[in-house]
Amino acid sequence: MSGKNIVRKVLVAGSTGATGKHVVRMLLERGDTEVIAVARSKEKLSGLVNPGNEIDDKMKNLVVKEASIGSMAIDELKSLVEGCSAVVSCLGHNLTFKGIYKDGYFVSETAEKLTSVLPEKSCRLIHMGSDGVANPDGKSDPVRPRFERFILWMFRMMVPPLLDNEMSAMHLYQLSIENPSKQWTIVRPGDLIDKDEVDIYPVKDTKDYDIFDHPHGSLFGDNSVARSDVADFMVDLATMEEQAFQEAYNHKMPVIYQKKAESDGKEL
Repeated sequence: MSGKNIVRKVLVAGSTGATGKHVVRMLLERGDTEVIAVARSKEKLSGLVNPGNEIDDKMKNLVVKEASIGSMAIDELKSLVEGCSAVVSCLGHNLTFKGIYKDGYFVSETAEKLTSVLPEKSCRLIHMGSDGVANPDGKSDPVRPRFERFILWMFRMMVPPLLDNEMSAMHLYQLSIENPSKQWTIVRPGDLIDKDEVDIYPVKDTKDYDIFDHPHGSLFGDNSVARSDVADFMVDLATMEEQAFQEAYNHKMPVIYQKKAESDGKEL
């Protein structure tokens, strides 16, 4: 049962992942959001988002659907999304042989599935991607050096997760042309790292990251960002006011990097 001060409902896919667990916890810590989390194990998710029973008073705002989102029927998923103001997808491939070569293109398949049930105008999809994926519009991102383009081509041929993420971006880009009332943002992080729990919670007002409208620097090692910072930005996108979201992030692919002493490039 949700608390009386609830002002929104957000669905989170990939809720037990390294980024998704932070999205769920940060949404719960706001105290004003009902979180619908899709997870195979409610017990595992509870342990990840409430270590040491630190937010027991806010766990009442969490509803867990024990399932794999890929196996859910459209009607079942549609009922979960109903009434949500945002859907956050943190799905990604595990860096194992199975995760890379056996799990197929489940990220893009889920993106298609979610957008098929996404209410027009009243709900936005916040999708986690990668800064290795170029904006499909062909003009927003600078052209990468020839060597990096060659490496990406090899990855595309040999490592399915890159193509999976590119297919997700292409689907959403085409959706923005065919049905512009469907709202979405793809968040593109650099190399993902982890912070210690004590450096994350409670969530601070000052941000340790910068947001750009396109990738900067080399594809290899120039820019990193903490998973918890990616989660913080995705939570901001999921909860920000409608007009601000429309003006700054709807149908965009912002890039997120750890803050440096001197940031170059154009911030969104």
